[in-house]
Amino acid sequence: MKKLMTLIFLFMIFSCASNEVESEREVLRQKVLAFAFLSEYHHQLHIMIGEEEGDILKAFEEFKTAPLLQTNIELIPVKKALERIEDANSDQVNVKRLDDLVDYYQSGLSIQIEGILRGVGCKENLDMDTVMELYDSIAKN
Repeated sequence: MKKLMTLIFLFMIFSCASNEVESEREVLRQKVLAFAFLSEYHHQLHIMIGEEEGDILKAFEEFKTAPLLQTNIELIPVKKALERIEDANSDQVNVKRLDDLVDYYQSGLSIQIEGILRGVGCKENLDMDTVMELYDSIAKN
């Protein structure tokens, strides 16, 4: 009985340890990657909503199959919005909803990134390309 209880106790400890909360740096990194992704794929989105010339289906596939959508938790709402689009050529309602989501979500990510940086003492204007270096230099102090 004692061995069984010890085994259950160890199992519970190791199970809980695998759900460890990410570090502040990793949270920031995921937000910065998500922000950069949305900036990079905004062109495809504008093709999909007809604001720019291009192949709608190709733009949709490029956006939907981007590897970062599978690994970045910050992009789950974007991934789900893409999954709701049944036909990028005709489903203008869900494509427009995706555009709205991306616009507002990107603004929100920017504010969250700035908030984290302010939390470590940075009050400078942000250049998203150098956020992680800035964070690392400030967080060490």
